Amino acid sequence: MTPLVSFIIPYHNEPEAFLKACVESIRALPLARDEAEIIVVDDGSKTPTASFCLSGGENVSLPSGRFGGGRYIRQEQAGLSVARNTGLSQAQGLYIQFIDADDCLVPSAYKAVLEELRKGKDDVVMFKMMASTQPPPREREASGGNSLLWKGRGRLFLQHRNLRAAAWGYAFKREILGDLRFYPGLLHEDELFTPQLFLKAKSLSELDAKAYFYRQHEGTITHSKSSEKVQKRLNDIHFIIRELQSLCNPMLERRVRQLTADYLQNIWMLTHSLRELCRRAKELREEGLLPLPLCCYSLRYVFVALLARILAFL
Repeated sequence: MTPLVSFIIPYHNEPEAFLKACVESIRALPLARDEAEIIVVDDGSKTPTASFCLSGGENVSLPSGRFGGGRYIRQEQAGLSVARNTGLSQAQGLYIQFIDADDCLVPSAYKAVLEELRKGKDDVVMFKMMASTQPPPREREASGGNSLLWKGRGRLFLQHRNLRAAAWGYAFKREILGDLRFYPGLLHEDELFTPQLFLKAKSLSELDAKAYFYRQHEGTITHSKSSEKVQKRLNDIHFIIRELQSLCNPMLERRVRQLTADYLQNIWMLTHSLRELCRRAKELREEGLLPLPLCCYSLRYVFVALLARILAFL
């Protein structure tokens, strides 16, 4: 029987306790034994986690549990994008749900997501998240709201709504993927993947359920302040903007503009260099990405768009 959801967990050197909590949050969901598939993809961790890696170390079964275990796949380190793509190549579920190994689902709130998935009418079901440096909330403290915030085609969502592109922020039908995959070696790879996926969605629902727990902590590559990592982060954001712009799809205009505004803000926040800001703004102007139109996407967007016009005179 085809599982309802394949839960794909990319893993790389996160504390074993985090991974256990992540898996247990899935096993706590109100799902029948054959409705869930758990796939842990170990992206070359220094020490394979003892609880999941059995003898052999590759494509083995997870310890048995509510869903009869799952799969643990160990690969040579290749980055988050490749780990996710490996999970996609193995997944059999009707829907795909990504979860980072140091995060977890909130079972009481994810129930609302499952209700939508069981209907099978939506290609994508989005939901909210909660973030904290503290441990995940106990079930009695968690929010289980399930109001419908928006429903329609994915391309209309991109045209009219602000997007949080994190790949763990929604479940999607595996059949709409086609040949779309995550771009290897790229930081912020979700920003390139998610808009293209949403273009394929004929029906998308957005719920207000806070169904995902994001564990805030330092140490990830996107928090690194080294000069090399900062430059890669900025270069990758610029690459993503150019790639989305090259698709020449009017439904992506809003997202391209917002990413450009975010990019300008990140240049200043990460470098504090007016010279670097002016240099990169000049590149954007030459590529036709500046000036930004004054659209009411958000107050931050309008503020950055105005500042970008001032930069043109510097």
